Amino acid sequence: MDFLILLLGGAVLGFAGVFVRLADTTANLGPFASAFWRMAVATPFLLAWAAVAWARQPPAQPLPPTAAPTPQWFSRRATPPALLAHWPTWGLALFAAAMFALDLVFFHLAVTWTAVGNATLESNFAPVLITLAFWVITRNAPRPVFLAGLAAALGGAALMIGPNFGNSRALLGDASGLVSAVFYAAYQVGIQQARQRLSTAPLMAVVTLLAAVVLWPFALAEGRLWPSAAIGWVWVLGLALLVQIGGQVVIAYAVRRLNPALSSVGLLVQPAMAVVYAWILLGEALTAPQLLGAGLVLAGIYLARKGM
Repeated sequence: MDFLILLLGGAVLGFAGVFVRLADTTANLGPFASAFWRMAVATPFLLAWAAVAWARQPPAQPLPPTAAPTPQWFSRRATPPALLAHWPTWGLALFAAAMFALDLVFFHLAVTWTAVGNATLESNFAPVLITLAFWVITRNAPRPVFLAGLAAALGGAALMIGPNFGNSRALLGDASGLVSAVFYAAYQVGIQQARQRLSTAPLMAVVTLLAAVVLWPFALAEGRLWPSAAIGWVWVLGLALLVQIGGQVVIAYAVRRLNPALSSVGLLVQPAMAVVYAWILLGEALTAPQLLGAGLVLAGIYLARKGM
């Protein structure tokens, strides 16, 4: 059942790029504006969830001197030795929010400029980039299966991007998709460290609120902050409620009890379904080489995660 829930969450997340594109084309809502509204609309719901979680917390019980408390809202327990572990909690939350906001900036640009399937698959390079970064920092070489996955993913990306050569706008979109993966990888590192000290509800609420603040000047400068048609709010609600809250919360619930290897396979449904949604709803059919490339990217990401 948990694996089916995970698949459902990944399938919901696959709608993100489609909603961004539809908001742009049907309501003239800019990519930065849709990112801002995604965070801003989701924030009150997440704050309410955090408040309910706070109210339902059982009274604190005295612990034996040798017992270590489980981190709930704010905990003074030291985090395990890891990158950013020495940062204060507020610094980790702000870092995670800023990285997530920048991830959305480049992902939404990618969705606007290139195919939704391309943008989503490229943004899912984050696990590969995290492993590469830790390889450089720790000088501990990953397992050979990771290198095989990296080669497959890069080869697949080349096949998917190939038809865009000669189209500077589409190439910029593909580049933005890859840059979004860098920021998403940094976000994952920050959120993993912050999760050692904050429970899920307040952490998601704080990060979403701060991300909205970071995205506000981007949306304001863009000049397309408000949808020009009422249908735009439908796509905004889809991004906020389905993607930001529904997809993320469902996945967070499911992965806590699943084997990491099984979770890695299940989460690949997000980019796979994004390609399907874009084909059905936007008419973005992939060529045979691009379909082969998409398969290689998915296989490469799976192998890379397995080798982490």
